[in-house]
Amino acid sequence: MDAGGTTTRALVTTLGGERLGEAWAGGANPNTHGPEHAAEQLTEAIGTALDRADPSARDAVAATVVGLAGYSGLRDEAVRSRLERALGKAGLTATGQEFTGDDAIAFAAGTAERDGTVLIAGTGAIATRIENRHRSRSADGMGWLIGDEGSAFWIGHQAAKETARQLGRGGDLSPLARTVAKQVIPGQRPSGPDQWPEEHARDFARTLTSAPPINLAGLAPLVTDAYALDDQAAVVIVNAAAGHLAQSVHQVRVPGEPLPVVLSGGVLTHSAPVREALTHKLTMGTGAPVMLAGCTAGGAAWLAALRAGADERDVDLHGVFTRPGADRVGA
Repeated sequence: MDAGGTTTRALVTTLGGERLGEAWAGGANPNTHGPEHAAEQLTEAIGTALDRADPSARDAVAATVVGLAGYSGLRDEAVRSRLERALGKAGLTATGQEFTGDDAIAFAAGTAERDGTVLIAGTGAIATRIENRHRSRSADGMGWLIGDEGSAFWIGHQAAKETARQLGRGGDLSPLARTVAKQVIPGQRPSGPDQWPEEHARDFARTLTSAPPINLAGLAPLVTDAYALDDQAAVVIVNAAAGHLAQSVHQVRVPGEPLPVVLSGGVLTHSAPVREALTHKLTMGTGAPVMLAGCTAGGAAWLAALRAGADERDVDLHGVFTRPGADRVGA
């Protein structure tokens, strides 16, 4: 399972990587949604995936791995117990070894190696050092209020500030500011003798602050679009995001080490400018391979297959489990 903050995906496979059943549910991060909601999403996704695999699938399960966003919340025994009961309600027998971090499965989705670094940059951002396929230390992942630099939230926040600055100045807007303003306050224009540019900017700011702060992450794709038009503010934001993400990676790595770096999350998957700028920064002076994660639920399934006896040296088998684009059974 890949139990994220927004979506939970359960995948049932054979030990050879054949996909038998899968299902989706809502976010299952116990730190942001609470353990009760997280448990309900786990039960729904697992139970549905097993039902779609085969009526007898529950009796045939050899191993289970759940990559959990908010894994640190399991330090609370009450939270751990509640999520383990969720597995039981779905028809699995919990052994206490099922849960790992979503960073561990993202790393496994990118490489069959045991050690290296994974950087997840989606709505939030965190870099994690992986040793023997487990988290050993991490950088950032502090949440949107004081961290997550280079994340979709951070990028969207920078875009919003740049748009407010241009609106307050008056005059023509850059491609970035124009598209951001159109999305946030569509159709609004300063008009009348008392409508000063700075009041237009305040209308923009009020609209944003009346919505959940995390919604700023939805502006991040507009920065990528504006970058393609050579919008200089977008260029600055992209390069700054890549710099922040590279710094997080460097905090958990030994300088010059050749271990792989796996990139995961929506920003790094969908924003080629950020990914390319970041890769350039990460590969300067080192031969470390940098690669995108494949199917993260497949990464979790591969880790489960290893626990059930699959050969970790079989790189082709790893590729079967984690091949990109395997988003549906039979894909």
